[in-house]
Order: sequence, then C-alpha cells, then structure tokens
Amino acid sequence: MVFGKLAEDPSVLLRVKQARAVVTNAGDHGNATCALIVRECGFTGPLYALADDPLYRPPMLQIGATEVFTPAHVLGAALASRASRRISPPAEGMHLLGTRVGMAEFRVRAGSPLAGKKLGDLHLREQHGVSVIGQWVGGAFTTTKGPDTRVEPGAILVIVGAHVNLEKVERMAVPIDRTGPIVLAGFGAVGRKVIEMLHDARETCIVIDRLSGAGIDVVGNVLEQATLNQARVREASAVILALSDDSESVFATAVVRDYAPEVPLIVRVNRAPNTERLYRSGADFAISVGQVAGQILGYHLLDEQVIPVENRIKFSRLRAGTLAGVHPWRSEALDQTGAKIVAVERGQDVFVEFAEDFLLRPDDALFVCGSISSLGRYQREFQASTAPAPGV
Repeated sequence: MVFGKLAEDPSVLLRVKQARAVVTNAGDHGNATCALIVRECGFTGPLYALADDPLYRPPMLQIGATEVFTPAHVLGAALASRASRRISPPAEGMHLLGTRVGMAEFRVRAGSPLAGKKLGDLHLREQHGVSVIGQWVGGAFTTTKGPDTRVEPGAILVIVGAHVNLEKVERMAVPIDRTGPIVLAGFGAVGRKVIEMLHDARETCIVIDRLSGAGIDVVGNVLEQATLNQARVREASAVILALSDDSESVFATAVVRDYAPEVPLIVRVNRAPNTERLYRSGADFAISVGQVAGQILGYHLLDEQVIPVENRIKFSRLRAGTLAGVHPWRSEALDQTGAKIVAVERGQDVFVEFAEDFLLRPDDALFVCGSISSLGRYQREFQASTAPAPGV
C-alpha cells in the first residue's frame, strides 16, 4: 500500500519493479500521475486503474495503464441485472419443460406458517407438489439441502412446480409480481447507467429524483409517501435505490420496505461497512462499489472466477445414473447436493408429481433444477453421464 503525494515524492515507488501487479485507486488525476511514475520506474507488468469518469479511459491507457475499469458503471450494471429478468433470467434451460413447470418467488412474512419452519416439517412436496430450490437471505442465495433446511423469516423463496401447485403456496407466502415497472430513486452517474441498461433491455422504468431534468419522471423525495404513490412503488417489479449517501439510503430502505413490504428492494452502497445496516433496514440486495471493484480486481489479479455463481439457477436434462430405483423426492443424498428433480420423462410421458411407489428407472430422463454448484455436486455424487440425456 502506497499513500502520499506522488508528484512531490515519487521515491515511494522506487521498489515497484519487484511488484507482480499495480493497482491505482486514487482520483483520476492522481491515477494518471501514478501510472506515469510507475512506468518511469521501469515496471513492465500489469497496471490496473480504477477510474471515476469513463472519459479518462483512453488517456490512461495511453500513458501506461494495462486496463482501466469504472466500478461505478459496473455497479450500475449489477444493480440493473438484479432488478431485470430480461437482463438476468431467473433460470437457464427452463424451456426444456415448456409450460409443464413454472418457477416463482415468494416472500415469507414473519407471520407466515412457513417462517422459521424446517422443510421436513412443512411437507411442501408431498402436500403441494412443489420443490423449494433455495432462498435469498441478506443478498445471498443458498440452495435447500434436505429436510433440516430452515425457512428464514423475510426470505425470498424460489419454488418450482406445476403452475396450479404454485398457486397453492400463495396461502402461506406472498408471491412476488415481476410484471410492473422498475422504479429507480437517484439519477446520478450510477443511476444513469442503471437506466441505460434497463432501457436497452426494453424495461418500463420510473425515475425519481429531487431535481427535475431530462429522464426524471417523478420530482420528489423518496422518503415521502406522496412521491412513492406517484411513482407507483407498490406496483413495481423492483425498486432500486441509487442514492449517493448511505445514511439516506438506510432511512429510504426502511421507508420503502414499510410502504411496499413485498417488492424486491435493491440498494446501492457507497461504503461496504454500511451493507449490514441496509439489510437490517429491509434491503433484499445491497451492492457496494468496493464489492464490485474487488471482484473485478480479484478476477484479473488472481486469475480466479471470484464473482459468485451460486445464485445462477439452471434446469438440466440428465440420466438417472445411480439414482435408478430411488424415489425422486426421497433421497437424502440427493437433497444434500442442493439439486432437485422437478420432472421425469418416461417414454412419451412427463411426470411432475410422483406417487408413493414411483421409482426411477435407468432409462428415465430427469429434469434437475438447482444452482450451477449444486448441479455439479449432483453429477459428481451420482456419476450421472457427463453427456445429457438423449434429446437435448
């Protein structure tokens, strides 16, 4: 770590030739000075610059930066992808089952009969014919692994099943409607990037800001109910708070959550230590500039995929493998992988519910749903053919 006025005392960088890589993360002018001095000292390795303004990217590359990243714009993209199913679809490969099976999200209120209960005590598969793939809690998605998995109050459950069976769950949890507009509060650099991406995805957006101007739909304070009414927040498929002050974001999160308890709430964080405060205030997802910058640099510096993939849900059509002779919904080993069998193709028939005596056959094609990680565990555990079942 180097801290100082490099233009006045460049000697602090004399040992830079021994470095494996250099990251410059000051203001844009300071980054330019740092890049020049680093190259003057003879460093020839990778030099990564984090820029506030994307307009400075070409000159920074010209004076020696290997790559120039704008975390604020990447943050805007991350916020947009959390809000839009057109940008980030809920599941890959769902088309394999056509209209036989659907996927839905349900908010578990504190007073719900699901809240705090173990899946084994709820018998959702046996009584309602649905499978709980996982739950979002505090911005993290975890797959359910067996009957001891606890349904957390306030969680967003991801559930798969026949459409008529999904409707039965509505008696116990509140379905999240993803058909309304996406509401954005805060139209600074991050907010503009969010809207740019959402418009590119042909999403309907409503923008709130204190000051009128091009692109602003509702002029007002997001802390005031009149503003929330005008912006149709209760009808929104998601709300994004892209405010520039974390204290205001914490209060706005609490206000919006109280006003619209079921709407997915995605919040920009400026300082990572405030992330937990935002979750306690009611945010579903809180994403910081530091988190985004860390993921970018971790990927380039460590040559590792550090951006989590656990939350990507996928449907795969696989062979039964060593699960032949097992009931699709009664395998402890299968439950522990986090993957779920949601349908079985047998000859010309496709089953989405299974009688007590239903056992898998070696020639069955299984439709398995889970995160990327859980599907990998499924294949390793049951030695399912690395090639998909015929017909894919």
